[in-house]
Formats: sequence, structure tokens, C-alpha cells
Amino acid sequence: MKWLDKAIARECRALERARKRFIIKPSEKRLHDVRTAGRRFRSLLEDVAGIAKSERLRTRVKRAAGATDAARDATIILRLLQASMDAEEAATAQPLLERLREQERLATREARKSLGRMRFAP
Repeated sequence: MKWLDKAIARECRALERARKRFIIKPSEKRLHDVRTAGRRFRSLLEDVAGIAKSERLRTRVKRAAGATDAARDATIILRLLQASMDAEEAATAQPLLERLREQERLATREARKSLGRMRFAP
């Protein structure tokens, strides 16, 4: 099934490109790109599970998603909190915001480290 091999290779390359960009220069957007590419790739692999031997690759893609969960969660919580408070509340919440920024920074560093050990090239 040439078309399937090509589709799997294309999504694999997309995830690998996103992973490399995130490792080179981590950012919220690049983290989102890794997660999006991984979700698309995992969905494809799940859809063709009965006709393509892809279980090991699907497991690796799921592991990559898991490696980015904490960073994405910390980013979302921080952004939601910042968007929901006014200036007076922001001053009071400053210690919490600083703690959340630190959690985001540490989780992003850990995601970068974990993704740095993974490879998805076909």
C-alpha cells in the first residue's frame, strides 16, 4: 500500500520537523505545533492500525504527547489566570503568577529534554 506508506512518512516527517524546531527554540507556538503534529499522526496510525504495522510507532507518538502535557497544562493555566484578572487582582496574585511561570519554564525544559531523546524519522 504505497499511498499508506507515503501518508505515514509524511506525518512522521511533520512531527520530526516540529520536534526539532521546538528543541532548537522552545516556545508556546512550537509546543503547540509538536502537539498538533503528534495528534494528527497518532490519529492516522490509529485509523490504519488493522492494515499497517504501526503499534510501536503509535506508542512512541503517544509518549511524545505525554512528554508535552505538563508544559501545555502550565501554559494554559497561566494564560487563563492572566486573562481573567484585573490589574488589582494581578498585584495580589503576583506570587502565584511567578510560581506558575516557574512551573511552565520547568515543564517546558523537561519537554525539551524528553523530546530531544526521541526520533520519528521514517
